[in-house]
Amino acid sequence: MARETFKKIITSEETSKNILPKNRSLINKFLQEKDRKCSDKTILNYASDMEIFFTWNYLYNDNKYFPDIKKREISDFFNYCISELKWGGARFSRMRSSVSGMADYIVKYYDEEFPTYRNFIKSTIEAIPKVATRKKTILKKEEVDSLLTHLTESGKVQEACLLSLAINSGCRISELIQFKTNFIDENRTAYSGDLFLKTTEELRTKGKGKVGHLIYKYILKDPFLPYYFAWIKERESELEKLGKETDYLFINTVGKPATVQTINSWIKNWEKFLETDVYMHSFRHYFVTHLTRIGMTSDFIIDIMGWKSVAMYTIYNDLTGEDKEWKDTDILKKYLEADE
Repeated sequence: MARETFKKIITSEETSKNILPKNRSLINKFLQEKDRKCSDKTILNYASDMEIFFTWNYLYNDNKYFPDIKKREISDFFNYCISELKWGGARFSRMRSSVSGMADYIVKYYDEEFPTYRNFIKSTIEAIPKVATRKKTILKKEEVDSLLTHLTESGKVQEACLLSLAINSGCRISELIQFKTNFIDENRTAYSGDLFLKTTEELRTKGKGKVGHLIYKYILKDPFLPYYFAWIKERESELEKLGKETDYLFINTVGKPATVQTINSWIKNWEKFLETDVYMHSFRHYFVTHLTRIGMTSDFIIDIMGWKSVAMYTIYNDLTGEDKEWKDTDILKKYLEADE
């Protein structure tokens, strides 16, 4: 069951054809300039944002050339994003950044044609609070354990391996599909002997630049390896039947590397079993929360996750005050007992 999210689509092939040719040229040049320094996913996001903005501009703003669009018209667009598209703070912020990026592009490369043009987007359009628009799923250990057992008993060995990797490393879905068989070496360990496996190669994670931020990933060794070895054995047999070869750890039904879409199709069945909303990021939250619950410090968790600040830990740790073990409660109990 997918988390409920309002979604209104205004773009189409027909409206795309009607975008002012000068604006289409700007879009293409802007994306080419961004492509030198941004990841492929970021470029796709920019392309999507530009398509939405210039579709609105065609439908509701007389298809004006971007440098001629005025402050109040930009304001009208962002009002539309809130009132009609029902965007939350995060989506609003991304579009604000994208449109501002286009304005910066005009200032930088079209100064001779538009010498008085300036980027007024961020000074005119205020950001809105980033409030979650979808309900967060906080998974319990019993639920995750039951799902692992269900997948194993159902013969879905590959899915069990991927789930185990997710809950024992906190990897994002985009990181999980990067894993190759040679990334795991049971003798390559870290932290107090052999508690964690350390990947043999760095993985591409979110970050600035064309290749993002490259880091090694750490995986809780003992909980993960049984699922990994079970899948490696079956994987070899599956690829042999299909007559395929690939270094990637996870594969689809025809033996090609698994994609985000592949994994999302698995998750739909996981949701049915658990009877709750499931999304890959919930297992990242689970990993951080689980380590916190068993008593690991935030400093240690931040280190193995490769984070640069405590802010990320705060986002992914889902324990509430009531979930924690407090020495303060023991003090209060002693006080109350002594007062009786």
